[in-house]
Amino acid sequence: MKKLADAQFPVLELIQRRWSPRAFADKTVDSADLRSFLEAARWAPSNSNEQP
Repeated sequence: MKKLADAQFPVLELIQRRWSPRAFADKTVDSADLRSFLEAARWAPSNSNEQP
């Protein structure tokens, strides 16, 4: 049995069958933790703002 992802627009079945190991929890993220994470991302190095 193939499990297909719900797509809002037509996509290749190969893409719909793609499995990703990521998972999301059903809990909220504390706003202070989120702000800290975003601040760290803001200061993360980049290659002249030309990320590959």
